[in-house]
Amino acid sequence: SRFLRGYQDKIIVIPNGINIKDFDLPLSKEECREKLGLPPNKYIILFLGALSPYKGLDILVKAMQKVIKKIPNAELVLCGEGGLKTELKELSNKLNIDEYLAFAGFIDEKLKPLYYKSADIFVLPSTMSTESFGIVNLEAMVSGLPIVASRIGGVPDLVKDGENGLLVPPKDSEALAEAIIYLLENEDIRERMGRNGRQRVERYSWEKIAEETEKMYRRVLA
Repeated sequence: SRFLRGYQDKIIVIPNGINIKDFDLPLSKEECREKLGLPPNKYIILFLGALSPYKGLDILVKAMQKVIKKIPNAELVLCGEGGLKTELKELSNKLNIDEYLAFAGFIDEKLKPLYYKSADIFVLPSTMSTESFGIVNLEAMVSGLPIVASRIGGVPDLVKDGENGLLVPPKDSEALAEAIIYLLENEDIRERMGRNGRQRVERYSWEKIAEETEKMYRRVLA
């Protein structure tokens, strides 16, 4: 915020948190896919959020055309609703990749963990700096997923390039495709980034956030 630049010494940042236990499922990836009717032998690339223009989903669909040429057993699952849905369907049809896209629609909170655990990669290709944090990134991290996201807004606070995911320039379908392909071709790196994300997310438990909030109140009162 440009309004806060002169007050850095007075700022304490306490992020949003996540209920980690909600994502600890006693099910395997295969069992989750079976419950959701997802293909058992494909690479699943997951997006979860509003199907809105600023999420950069047209960039993701264009990237998928390049991904599929290199990795034909990949599928993009889009979870969410929004005004862009019809346009995205038309774009995928125009690019002849509609069979590689699945529109899952609105996802109930109880089903979210199943979708995350079913996936191989989580993607957040946002195009506007108003993408301030991204709770979905926390949800992907707690589920052990590597993340491919735009280097924009508050996203780099959570997604550390090369550690728990890959950051790419916004609106760059080529870079987005290359990052997805790189992770799909390197299982060991996917697993390492997934483990790093799972470890990193521990600091975002609501218990930890509550402690930080209490510390801040006590500091102010003192």
